Amino acid sequence: MPRSSPDPETALRRLRLRALLKLMALGGIAALVVALTANVISLPGGSDPEPRVLELADIGPGEVKRLRWNGRHVLVVHRDSALLGSLEAIEADALRDPEARRGRQPEGLELPERSFDPAWLVVYGESADLGCELDLVHPQAADGWPGGFEDRCRGGRYDAAGRVFRDQPGARNLEIPQYRLHGDGERLILGGS
Repeated sequence: MPRSSPDPETALRRLRLRALLKLMALGGIAALVVALTANVISLPGGSDPEPRVLELADIGPGEVKRLRWNGRHVLVVHRDSALLGSLEAIEADALRDPEARRGRQPEGLELPERSFDPAWLVVYGESADLGCELDLVHPQAADGWPGGFEDRCRGGRYDAAGRVFRDQPGARNLEIPQYRLHGDGERLILGGS
C-alpha cells in the first residue's frame, strides 16, 4: 500500500522543528567551544601573567588593599599587632590544615603567618570552595571568633593567615599567589620569578 504524503501544514511543522533542533544543537556546540576556550585561557600555570607592582606604603596597619590580577581578586593585608596576635591565640585543632600542607602557595612561606614577612599577607580574595569574595574581619570587630576572613556567600571563615577553620564549609586554606617583596618591603611584586 503506497504511503500518503503528509499534508502541507504537517510537513511545514516538521521542517520548522528540524531547523529548530539543528539551531539548538549548533548553539550548544558553540557554547561548549566558548566555555572550553575560556577555561584553557584562564588555567593557572599557563602563560605567566604580567607582573604587577604595588607600593605598600599606601596600605596602613590593619587595612586591606583589593585588586584584580591574573583575572582574580587579590587581597593584600597589612597585618597589625591585633591580627598577628589572633594567629597566636588560635589552637591548632581549631583549623583543618594548621601547617598549610594542602593548598596552593609559594615555597618558603613562614608559619603560622603564611607569608615572607609577618606584617604582610597576600591571598586570592575568593573562598576556596565556592569562589565567593572575602571580607577582612578585624579581631576587634569579630564576634565570638578570632577574626580573619569571612566569605560573602555562606559566611565561611578563615584566620588572619587564610587557614580555614575546622567547622567551616571550605575544605582548603586560601590560595596564595606567587609574589615577592622588593626594596626592603617597600613594594610587592605579584607574579614573575
